[in-house]
Amino acid sequence: MFHDEFEKKKAANLECESETQKKSEDELFFEVWGWNEKGRMFGLGVAAHSYYDRPTYEERNGKKSRTDYIKSLETHVVVLAAKNNDQNKELDQTKQELDQTKQVLLETKKPLTETTKSFMTFKQQVEKFMQANPPRS
Repeated sequence: MFHDEFEKKKAANLECESETQKKSEDELFFEVWGWNEKGRMFGLGVAAHSYYDRPTYEERNGKKSRTDYIKSLETHVVVLAAKNNDQNKELDQTKQELDQTKQVLLETKKPLTETTKSFMTFKQQVEKFMQANPPRS
């Protein structure tokens, strides 16, 4: 079980593109085996402390400290506030464009009404003319 996991991590490490992200076999071994409950590491026993710093409880259990959590929330709030500000600006701009479009529509509506009236008058005149002068066959 541990050997398979170690081999998987080792293969993934070889595929890593960045040299700075690659880990030594010791680091990979440490990730797989880690520390036991007594504060020892497989193969090193008590001497593990001479080679490696034992991770804190929070690091071992993947928990963040309260201050780290608060900082991450504050950062998240700042990002959300910036997004909200950008969206409000975009909304204001859209409202302004809508108002301009409404104004143009109103300005276009009056000439359109006049043109429609003129067209209807012309159509009536053509119909009267056609009635008075039927086409000759």
